Amino acid sequence: MYENTHWVNLILLGIVNFIVFYFVFRYAISKFDIKTPGREDEMSDSSLLNNKEYDKVASLVIEALGGKENIKQVENCVSRLRVDVVDQKKLNMDLIRESGALGTFIPSSNHIHVVFGPHVEFVRNSVDDQLH
Repeated sequence: MYENTHWVNLILLGIVNFIVFYFVFRYAISKFDIKTPGREDEMSDSSLLNNKEYDKVASLVIEALGGKENIKQVENCVSRLRVDVVDQKKLNMDLIRESGALGTFIPSSNHIHVVFGPHVEFVRNSVDDQLH
């Protein structure tokens, strides 16, 4: 059943696809100035995170999320602070960026993910301390 599969062709096709995709996507990204991670116009200032000033970051995050009364629940995963908020209209995205966040995602109307990378656990602990 497997004698006529010509598995070597799959490897050759994979190599050709890699080369074609690499150059096509590289050309398209540079030609049309597509914003990929790391190529955004505005980069966040992560000096607070690099200096491990997590209390200041937490204060900025709480203020950016509309204050203590607007935050229902705070959790984190490996790289993101996941927050349930009462009113999404109170979010201040510029202040979130100022906190050193690498990015944000809003998957639903009352939920926001704020990306802090490997610092997220320390930021979450500081946010929890300031909320309670």
